Amino acid sequence: MAMSTPESEELTMMSWSSGLYALAAVIFNMALRFVLMADIPINKSYGGQLQFLTILGVVGSYITVTIGLLANIVGSPFLLRVKNSLLVLSAPVEVLISILYGSISLVNRELLVPKSVTFFMPPQMDFALHGAPAILLVIDFLYFSPNWTASPLAVLTLYSSAGVAYWTWVHRTYSINNYFPYPLLEIVTTEQRALIFAVSIAILYGVFFCLRKLHSIVNKAHVKSEKTA
Repeated sequence: MAMSTPESEELTMMSWSSGLYALAAVIFNMALRFVLMADIPINKSYGGQLQFLTILGVVGSYITVTIGLLANIVGSPFLLRVKNSLLVLSAPVEVLISILYGSISLVNRELLVPKSVTFFMPPQMDFALHGAPAILLVIDFLYFSPNWTASPLAVLTLYSSAGVAYWTWVHRTYSINNYFPYPLLEIVTTEQRALIFAVSIAILYGVFFCLRKLHSIVNKAHVKSEKTA
């Protein structure tokens, strides 16, 4: 039986990863087009759909997988490093979005979507926005990307900066629109809102280390199975 070579294994991995990136790009494009083209008041307000963390996350994920696909097509190690760098933020953010959306929806969906909003979100689009990005990016990280080596301080700085940036952005939109994108942010005090952001950053930080540990376990098992084959 012919033995596989490192070159053939690399081509196989590139083929699988390209398929993943293409699938993700199609799903993200479909989801973004659906919400951006919808005839709803939020799309006419300042910031539009970009007020939502979910949409910002999908946009970031879309950019990440597009760069990954382009890196495979042109064979660019530089673009691949860019994709892997973006993944440090985009993958944990998507997991955070899935956690927050799922848990808050179970408690009270109206904390995320006001009762006055009659816009119907088909289940497949709901999944494309709040579930698929986390699944697809985690698969990319675990099976097609190197493990993260960033220091805990660098990661905390990155995630804290992202949190501060979103805090600044939603308060900017509030100053113009007179409402926050999520009703939950409306009904709490400024101190409670700050606590929500702090807890979210803490979860994001925890997700980073959980994914990094999982990457080590998955790839250690893969290497072990190759040696025993």
